Amino acid sequence: MKIAIFIADSNGGYPVPAVKGGAVSTLVEHLVEKNNERQLAEMTVVSYYDKEAVEKAKKYPNIIFKWIKPPKIIKKMDDFSFFILKTFFKHQKALSFKNLWSLIYYIFKSASFLKSKEYDNVVLENNIPMAWIIKMAKYEGKYFYHFHNVPRINAKVKSVFEKCTGYLCVSDYVAKQIESEDNPIGPIPKSKIKVLYNAVDMEQFEANCKNRLQIRRKFSIKEKDKVVLFVGRLSEEKGIDKLFKAVKLLNNNVKILVVGSYLHGSKEKDKYVEYIKKLANELENKVIFTGFISQKEVNRIYNAADVAVLPSMWDEPAGLTMVEAMASGVPVITTNSGGIPEYSGGYSVVLERNSELEKNIAMHIEKVLEGKQKCLVSEAEKYVRKHFDTRDYLNNFMQCIEELMYVGVKK
Repeated sequence: MKIAIFIADSNGGYPVPAVKGGAVSTLVEHLVEKNNERQLAEMTVVSYYDKEAVEKAKKYPNIIFKWIKPPKIIKKMDDFSFFILKTFFKHQKALSFKNLWSLIYYIFKSASFLKSKEYDNVVLENNIPMAWIIKMAKYEGKYFYHFHNVPRINAKVKSVFEKCTGYLCVSDYVAKQIESEDNPIGPIPKSKIKVLYNAVDMEQFEANCKNRLQIRRKFSIKEKDKVVLFVGRLSEEKGIDKLFKAVKLLNNNVKILVVGSYLHGSKEKDKYVEYIKKLANELENKVIFTGFISQKEVNRIYNAADVAVLPSMWDEPAGLTMVEAMASGVPVITTNSGGIPEYSGGYSVVLERNSELEKNIAMHIEKVLEGKQKCLVSEAEKYVRKHFDTRDYLNNFMQCIEELMYVGVKK
């Protein structure tokens, strides 16, 4: 089977291999790595060009890479557009267009590439405007959309979505959203949808006492201190302000270790970041900001935590940060948001997003620190290792594609 995967992130322009991070790029690299070993398909990945990515791609000789390199003038147009948008619009909205012209260039070049090739299946990763690749190439073969988020637009090419062979969704929550008539691409028949849960390289996560001591020394955390960990973007949707307000209600020797920046690796700031820094100042010396750090280092940082609090305030499609914490043997407190309950599987504390949230976060932090939920930790680790390991991700991906192809044949 010949499969082409098109991936272009409009926010960060992350390549595959995922040398710059990016959740979707990392997941695609999991497919690349396993398929390079098992060769279940003849796989082509169409990615943004990146010098480091090209070098790393040599590790995967059984994968074909097609590199798309936007010229310097396109990059300058991106920078100028981003500056204008972040100056005159809300910063969060501006970030959605951080690489707008690079994305347009990627779509144009990808459409040209697709016209000249034949594949059994084409997979578009997440980005809605990439539907124009199919439109511009006048592609009539089988193609699939892999949604990592709930689509909010149809990019004026709804016909592309109507003719799509099938959809892979990262959670049942996302699947139900596109089944709805209210969704811009909907309603999508249930028969054309498969849930493909995201995956984590479980070999990178474990409870490790040596890591715990090293990380605590690095950030000057005393052994007697209790560490509450937050991993994620410093954005309102991730709810870090709720955590700060909750900790203010506690009397424990608590340190909050905050891992993340506004956008992966970005130094950009906005009013919300200034707001949470003000809240942090009110907590005096209880908050430690690490800034952006590499995924490898994040994997080790979980070991320093006594509890991870991830109070998502938006309908998050999936919950890989929760899975990483659980795989590391760290109790998790999170919220009933989007696909998060599907990923936590009933093995973490899931709170409602209501007026009592801050009070409830504080109460459950105290319960965890008192050791009243240790049995939950062991079961949580077993659960995530069974259901979200990258060792099964390629097989699950291929099975979804094959089953959706079969549905199309039956019709």
